[in-house]
Amino acid sequence: MRGNRPLGRAIWAPVGAAVLSGLVIGVLARLLMRGIALAVGGSTGLSLAGTVAILVAFVVLALPAAVTATARPAIMHAGRWVTAALTGLVAARTGLGDGKTILLADDGQLTTITVLIVAFAAIVVAHGRLAQHLTRRLRAPAQAPAEAVGTAAPRPV
Repeated sequence: MRGNRPLGRAIWAPVGAAVLSGLVIGVLARLLMRGIALAVGGSTGLSLAGTVAILVAFVVLALPAAVTATARPAIMHAGRWVTAALTGLVAARTGLGDGKTILLADDGQLTTITVLIVAFAAIVVAHGRLAQHLTRRLRAPAQAPAEAVGTAAPRPV
């Protein structure tokens, strides 16, 4: 039974990392979407179904990065960029639905909208990196508390 633990960790770590990463980035994305809606004076209501759909989408989009987190560097980077590209494509497609509203925004709103769009781009890129980081952390064997936080051993005086 003990021999199956590394295999279980190898299987469940990417799934858990994708869920955690998807939830964190999905919540941030939902908040940024609300910020853009506020900036353009649009509807700011958050539906439960819409929020759940966004969270599920971000969980699924994190899978390529999470699964490739412990692969060779070229494959790991490819997985991260596949996640970023897919997440960016979905985000851009969703954002284009508000394109007319954004294009017709007043000059005073454009700075806020621009900052929010750049923040959205940053979380899109961070999505894959976070998924891979969490996968590596979840796959690592349990360590002593001092080793887990990276504290050095006390130096002799």
